[in-house]
Amino acid sequence: MKTSLIISIFISIFFLACSSNDNLIITSKNEKYGVFSSKENKFIIKPIFNQLSFIDGINANNTNEYLLYEYNNYFGIISLDKVIFKPVFKKVSKFYNKLAVVQENDKFGYIDENLNLVQKPIFKDARDFLFDVSFVQSFSNNKYACIDKNMNLITDFSYDEIYSFSNGFVRFKKDNKWGFLNRKCEEVVLAKYDFVYDFIDGVAKVIDGEKIYFLKQDNLK
Repeated sequence: MKTSLIISIFISIFFLACSSNDNLIITSKNEKYGVFSSKENKFIIKPIFNQLSFIDGINANNTNEYLLYEYNNYFGIISLDKVIFKPVFKKVSKFYNKLAVVQENDKFGYIDENLNLVQKPIFKDARDFLFDVSFVQSFSNNKYACIDKNMNLITDFSYDEIYSFSNGFVRFKKDNKWGFLNRKCEEVVLAKYDFVYDFIDGVAKVIDGEKIYFLKQDNLK
């Protein structure tokens, strides 16, 4: 089935060298999507896909157009002249800081803005690179670690829970206590509170037993 799909894609593409100024439009025919060139007044990628969308946030120096397509509930990536990824992904996220999360079966990894698979899907979970660091989850102990854009682990897999960045800080849970990480994955507030809330306008509410405190992000201890 997938072999015939790839053949169909290449037949549809015909290795055309079109650029972004060709007025390319994603449109549908018989409930399938393709790419229509208003300049050439024809489909340059035939409407054979269930979903199709241009990919934003990739290498600005690359003038080619790249598209995310869905076929039989799986996603792949094509350009106007070749197949980049066959339809093997359950998920392809948006690009943040030149990286996107991909999911293959039940495992997560990353592709970069040049559409290279820079991290093979091996993690139970992987988060977007909103800054220069992100977080991945291990299958072995179900805990999270911090990772940099070169796919190097900055911390070990020791965090029970990791939340999203808020005001440049991430709240985490470790050994049933809560603390904060900064954008460098440094523990600027150790895991010592019973619960913490996100920083909002530079202030975070924290709970320590029956006591409630308010931390200021410019005076963390």
